[in-house]
Amino acid sequence: MPAKFTLIVRFKVREIAKTELINQLKEVFSFIEREETFVEASLVQDREDPTALLAYEVWHETPESILKNQLTKEYRKGFEQAIVELKVERTPTWYETLAEWKKA
Repeated sequence: MPAKFTLIVRFKVREIAKTELINQLKEVFSFIEREETFVEASLVQDREDPTALLAYEVWHETPESILKNQLTKEYRKGFEQAIVELKVERTPTWYETLAEWKKA
């Protein structure tokens, strides 16, 4: 199994479009959570700036395989279109797991 990678996606969304973006994320993640290499994800909001959202995704894939195998899925097309229509700024960043801690 490939190493575990974390994908952080920062979204900057207009307040008027925020609810629709969240709904679109919920829809696309209803499919993503069934993917074999998907581990977990969460969506968080900046407490100081409610128009700044961050999606935290963990995958057992490489960034290259995510681009090739996951981002081309049919179920993502509506989400990608919504990003454009809602004029959402999106900044993805990949992180490699170096160490982990969990509550005992």
